[in-house]
Amino acid sequence: MLLKSDENSMIRQNALLQEFPFGIPGQPSEELSEPRTTGPRSLYELWLSKRGDAEMPKKTQFGPAEMIRYVSWTYMLDILDEGKDFRVRLYGTELADMVGKDYTGVLLSETPDEINWKGEIYQLAYRRRSPIFYVFNLAPFGREYIWSENAIFPLADDDGKLAFFLCMTARIEAPDIVY
Repeated sequence: MLLKSDENSMIRQNALLQEFPFGIPGQPSEELSEPRTTGPRSLYELWLSKRGDAEMPKKTQFGPAEMIRYVSWTYMLDILDEGKDFRVRLYGTELADMVGKDYTGVLLSETPDEINWKGEIYQLAYRRRSPIFYVFNLAPFGREYIWSENAIFPLADDDGKLAFFLCMTARIEAPDIVY
């Protein structure tokens, strides 16, 4: 017998699989209901505190002093053409080292085919207008030995319109995932 919460969880998981193909090699392996690691969890708590009663916080609510501890592991995306494309505004140095390239200034539409899924997950975040947490193996970047937990946080412009994503990547131990 399924408990109501278990049944709701199964319904949500089925809906997630229809929204994005989690679990396909070279793409995010699973979606998390909340962040598990310290960095993404801490940034999520900050995002929630800034959001207050609004749908999402404004980008201008995040000051340099409070972001300094995250900046090496974060990247910021400008949302272009209502979520049809994205430009990397900022790309942390630790991320650049981890994936082997600095993507600052790059349009997602200009990236190699093997990372095209990123557009799909950002479009999912754009449709949901809420944070997304997922696990990913960096194989498309030639780093199959590196696993990461990732977070995407929507941010509004000064008019309250969804205009940016603040994203964080934290290196994790390889999970027990079977494709």
